Amino acid sequence: MMPQDSARSLKGKSIAVTGASGTLGQALLRQLQAQGAKLTALTSREVSSVERDRPPEPVFQTLSWKVGEEAALAPLFETLDILVLNHGVNVYGDRSPAAIEKSYEVNAFSSWRLLELFLSTVTETNADRKEIWVNTSEAESNPALSPLYELSKRTLGDLVTLRRLDAPCPIRKIILGPFKSELNPVGIMDGDRVAAKIVSLAQQGHTNIIVTINPLTFVTFPIKEFCVATYFRLFSEPGA
Repeated sequence: MMPQDSARSLKGKSIAVTGASGTLGQALLRQLQAQGAKLTALTSREVSSVERDRPPEPVFQTLSWKVGEEAALAPLFETLDILVLNHGVNVYGDRSPAAIEKSYEVNAFSSWRLLELFLSTVTETNADRKEIWVNTSEAESNPALSPLYELSKRTLGDLVTLRRLDAPCPIRKIILGPFKSELNPVGIMDGDRVAAKIVSLAQQGHTNIIVTINPLTFVTFPIKEFCVATYFRLFSEPGA
């Protein structure tokens, strides 16, 4: 999708990133720091697990949060300009009831609750500076060889598509191909390069930020997104 607003500076912006202890979370923190953003790292792990020793050394506050206790972050969200929803889990081939619950709760519903919590802080006076970036993955439109990862990420992607129809601020989707990380140790792309591209495309105003080595994604995702958004627009309506 073509940019919908002009390039913008992130200098001085208050930005929080979930999944901050992961490969991409760390890379995003470094890239955002280089842009002069004021950062908050959000992690469900021990605070000490958020890396601080890789140059350039990130300067940020780190907060722990728990899935199911998203409301505790409300005071922080009041102060934020941008929320980056980047956390997730991959259970690979596990299809047990526990794996189903974990995949949907972490990958879809916790992100949904955080998104709605952030949107509740948007007002007429601050809407021009608020936005959300959501990492939904190219699993939205392509196989990921991990059924529950695909299903839960597609659920999140469709919920974001539905919510974007009436959202009071921009919601950008991050559609990523396979990058090397804890979730995907056989990934091909480098996390720092992926993060740099994400930040660059967001600054250019792209609503759908696609970073992948798979050329098919640049075809399949826009078609999928257009069809789903059109369906939602025709057969649903805003609530009161």
